[in-house]
Amino acid sequence: MRVKLKDITKFSKGTQINGKNLIDDGAYSYLNGGINPSGKWNEFNVSENTVTISEGGNSSGYVNYMNDAFWCGAHCYYLYDGPKNSKYLYYALKSQQERLFRIRSGACMPNIKKSDLGNFIIEYEKDEVRQEEVVKVLEKCELLIEDYNKKLTLLDEAVRARFVEMFGDLRINDKGWKYYKLDELTELITDGEHATPKRTTQGIYLLSARNVLNHQLSLEDVDFIDCDEFDRISRRIIPKEGDVLISCSGSIGRCCIVPKNIKFQMVRSIALLRFKSNINPVFAEYMITSDYLQNQINKSKTASSQANLFRGKIKSLKGVVPPLELQNQFASFVQEIDKSRLRELLAIKQIKLLLNDSWLLLY
Repeated sequence: MRVKLKDITKFSKGTQINGKNLIDDGAYSYLNGGINPSGKWNEFNVSENTVTISEGGNSSGYVNYMNDAFWCGAHCYYLYDGPKNSKYLYYALKSQQERLFRIRSGACMPNIKKSDLGNFIIEYEKDEVRQEEVVKVLEKCELLIEDYNKKLTLLDEAVRARFVEMFGDLRINDKGWKYYKLDELTELITDGEHATPKRTTQGIYLLSARNVLNHQLSLEDVDFIDCDEFDRISRRIIPKEGDVLISCSGSIGRCCIVPKNIKFQMVRSIALLRFKSNINPVFAEYMITSDYLQNQINKSKTASSQANLFRGKIKSLKGVVPPLELQNQFASFVQEIDKSRLRELLAIKQIKLLLNDSWLLLY
């Protein structure tokens, strides 16, 4: 049966905590929207086994499930007094993740209104025995995805280890490289469109910070523009293969290379770096995601409710320039690892499709 969310559960936002006051060794996670907790706190205001939905920011609409008690912030909805099987409600909402993203409002700071969330319609099985059957099937799929993600983590660790082996720990510079500002290592450092683009339901990709992950672009939740808007924005900059992108709003410092055969434009929450010929973009990407550069980035971010990283700060970040031959050797190693990573990602994608198909078949 189809029901409105407000007819089967209650929901509310939590209470904000200043990020400066978070406790490193707190007993409870602090979830303030987004995909992952923002830190730790010494109290909880929401009990375990709770479904949450991000209310504001680049990840508004993201559905999460908190196994343990946690502190819920003001940019996150938590659901309560709903179905006895809260995991079933989680899967019911997670199956409609893309639809939830589409009920966001607001351009600069997307958010989901309480009324829109309450009127959100999902498929819902009232029979509790049937709910339990659904949960068992989908939990098995999630365990498979978890196994593949562990393999991806091992591949990432292999690349990081090779980076340190070839270039040393840049925090202590045990190889003795000379430091340069990124402004000296690049032909161009810019960001995306500052004015609010006219979005469409299909067309050319319009990327924002949420689409830039470490070492990959995510196109699961992406906006679009038409050709006229693309041409207008492109008068400023046209991204091309080999450019390096950095997320500059919210979860700042994530970095990936522009891959082949993708046409897109971007908003100002993404910075674009075009490195000089003596820098291999793959090396640059992993240098930026190293602890050394990430520490600099964290010190450079603005102190506000949503972190930002501006062009001037990016230009002042410092990196190194090992011999190009060494950089190219590292890039070749990454290319081989990426082949294995692609196999794991394809397996995860197939399981996620099975998840969606299973949800439909169960009805």
